[in-house]
Amino acid sequence: MYNIVEDKIKAQSLHGNPLGDAWEREIIRIENNVDSNTPVFIGLPGFFGSGNSFMNKSYTSFDFRDVLEKLGQEYEYIIILPDTMTKFGGNQFVDSTAIGNYKTYIAEDIVNFIHKLYGKRDIYLFGKSSGGFGSISLTMDYPDLFKGFIDISGDSYFQYSYMQDFPTAYKTIKASTLKDFIETYRKSFTHSQDELTAYNVIAMAASYSPDGLNINLPFSLDTGEIINEIWEKWLEFDPVNRLKTEINKLRNKIIVLQTGNKDEFRIDIGMNMIHKILEENKIKHYYREYAAGHFNINYFYLDSFPEILKIYK
Repeated sequence: MYNIVEDKIKAQSLHGNPLGDAWEREIIRIENNVDSNTPVFIGLPGFFGSGNSFMNKSYTSFDFRDVLEKLGQEYEYIIILPDTMTKFGGNQFVDSTAIGNYKTYIAEDIVNFIHKLYGKRDIYLFGKSSGGFGSISLTMDYPDLFKGFIDISGDSYFQYSYMQDFPTAYKTIKASTLKDFIETYRKSFTHSQDELTAYNVIAMAASYSPDGLNINLPFSLDTGEIINEIWEKWLEFDPVNRLKTEINKLRNKIIVLQTGNKDEFRIDIGMNMIHKILEENKIKHYYREYAAGHFNINYFYLDSFPEILKIYK
């Protein structure tokens, strides 16, 4: 039976962050039959979630606790689930002048925490949606730190996965000002689906196109027209684009890509592009599409974790 330990860390990378979010953060550690060879996995949550979201119990679908139960019958593992929540409701695991240094938080504060507890070990990243995006992005940012990653339906090919939300965000925000919309959203107890969509787009802009403490949206609030100069800044973060020039950073990595071919955000198209780029460059990886959407897909981990853990048996 796996063991769960709750820790706290004072994350220097988050000290004085622009949102005033706490820099002392909770960390959940999950250990199962640990020995000197056991690898470590850092879990990055999807947007509107945090580290403890992995441990939420579901009574209607297969949840992450169920994954742990099944893995623990055959494999050894260490899993680290850090708190990554922000006032924008989630994280893209980048360093942003409008949000804070969450890329550095993972690569320095969390990695140093792991080294202090467990010594030098192979470290992997995993997650789905924003967590999948963070997993592939951080591995490219720090190829010497991370042995590989599991990317489940991670944000990719932004032209399809993000741009479809821009009209809703534009119509929802333009009724007020950007500042007023954010303030009203944060004070409200409930939110419509359109408001959630708009706030998510704002959070992406705060991640990809901040201007100091301000946020540059990729479209005009007067007309809705795309602002190409800002949109191009978003595209610089797109894994599909990054791989065109940074592909060698993923050589000799353990790479697992999974997606549902009915993804509601069309992310399966971008995931397939990543697969094709890796294939064309002869970079070994595991890729699988499932007859599934974007949600309730924790069972994917029953395929992805063993792809890595079998190396350590």
